[in-house]
Amino acid sequence: MFNEWLSELPGALLGLLNPVLLIGIIAAIVAGTVRLKRERRDVRTAVKPWYIELLSFFGVSLAFGLVLSAVISGAGIVVDLFWIYAVSLAMILFTIIGQFRLLSAGFMFPLVFVAIIGLDYFNVTLPELVPALPDAFIAAGIVMGLLLIAEGLMIQLNAVKQTSPRVIRTPRGMKAGAFFTKRIWLVPLLIPVPTGLINEAGWWPLIGAGDTFSLFIFPAVLGYQLTVVHDLPKNILKSNGAQVVWLGFLSAVIAAGTLWAPYLIFVSFGIAFAGRLFILLKTRAVCRKSGYHFLNGDKGVMIIDVLPGTPAAKMGLMRGEMVHKVNGLVVRNEREFYEAIQKSRAHCKLEVFNHAGEVRYTQAALYEGQHHQLGCILIEDRKRETA
Repeated sequence: MFNEWLSELPGALLGLLNPVLLIGIIAAIVAGTVRLKRERRDVRTAVKPWYIELLSFFGVSLAFGLVLSAVISGAGIVVDLFWIYAVSLAMILFTIIGQFRLLSAGFMFPLVFVAIIGLDYFNVTLPELVPALPDAFIAAGIVMGLLLIAEGLMIQLNAVKQTSPRVIRTPRGMKAGAFFTKRIWLVPLLIPVPTGLINEAGWWPLIGAGDTFSLFIFPAVLGYQLTVVHDLPKNILKSNGAQVVWLGFLSAVIAAGTLWAPYLIFVSFGIAFAGRLFILLKTRAVCRKSGYHFLNGDKGVMIIDVLPGTPAAKMGLMRGEMVHKVNGLVVRNEREFYEAIQKSRAHCKLEVFNHAGEVRYTQAALYEGQHHQLGCILIEDRKRETA
C-alpha cells in the first residue's frame, strides 16, 4: 500500500488548482489592505502591516491541516468529490462577498447537506456525482467536525493575537473604542476519494465507498469575524474558540455514530449548524447588551491600543487601561492628555487605572519631540466619520 500511496501523491497536488486557494489569498490581501486604511482613518496610524492577514492565512493552520490529514487519510475516511466541489463553491461565495463569519464548516457543510436532501425530496434528478446516504454523508460529517475543531483552535491561537482597534459611535453619538478581527485561514486536507490505485486493506478505509481510492488535496478555507465593544477581545475570543472546539468534537462523534444508527447523520449536521449559529448570535447579543466599555470619562482617557516598541509600550501601558493623571494633571480626553505631557517634555509620569480598576503609576524619560510619539492610541476628539 505504501508504494500505491507514493504513486498517488503527485496526482493529489492537482487539488491545489482549486480556485478556493487563489481566491483565499486574494481575500487575505484585500482584508489586510482594507484594515490598514480603516486604522489610518480611525486612529491615524497603521497598527499592524497589511500582510498580517496573509501571514495568518499561511500560518499555524497549515500544521492543523497536516494533523487532520493524518487522521482522515490514516483512518480511511473517504470523501466523495461532490462534497469537495460543493463545499468549495460555498467557500468561494462567502469569501468573495467578504462574509468571513460564514466560512465555518458548521455553516457550509450543513448547507450542502440540506441542498442534497431538498433536491431529493422534490424528486429533482441529481447527477451521478451526487453521493447517496449514508456512507458519503458520514465521512463528510466527520470531516465537518474536525474542521470545526481546527476553526476553534485557530480562533484561540490566531484571532486573539490579531485584533485591530477601531473607533465607533454609540447610539448616543459618543465615540467609543472597539476591537475588530477578520481572519481567513488555509487548512489543506489530504483526503482519500473513490476510485484510484490504492486498494482497500485491513481497517483502511474505515468509511468509504468502493474498493479502490486515490488521494486529493482539498485547500479548505476557514474564517472568523467579530467586533468586540464591551470587553477585551482576548476574553470573549478564547471563550468563542473553546465553544467551537467542543461543538466540532460533538458533531464528529455523532457523525461517527451514524455507522450504527444511520439517521444520526441528521443530528450531526443539525447540531453543527444550530450550535455554530447559536455561538455567533449569542456573542453578538452579549456585546450589544453589555454596552460600550471603552469610553473616555471623568476618571480619565481610555487607551484602546499601544504601538509596539514605543515609549508607551516600554512603560507597560496596555489596551483597556485608563489614564487618570499625566504629570499630576487630571486628563479626560486626548487633547488634555497631550497638553499635560507637553508640560514636562523631558519626563512623563502617569497615574493609570488598570483592568481591575486599581491605581498604578508608571513613568519614563522622553527625548526631544517624543511626546508626539508616545505610542498610545486614544479616542480622539476631532469629529470623524463613523467607522
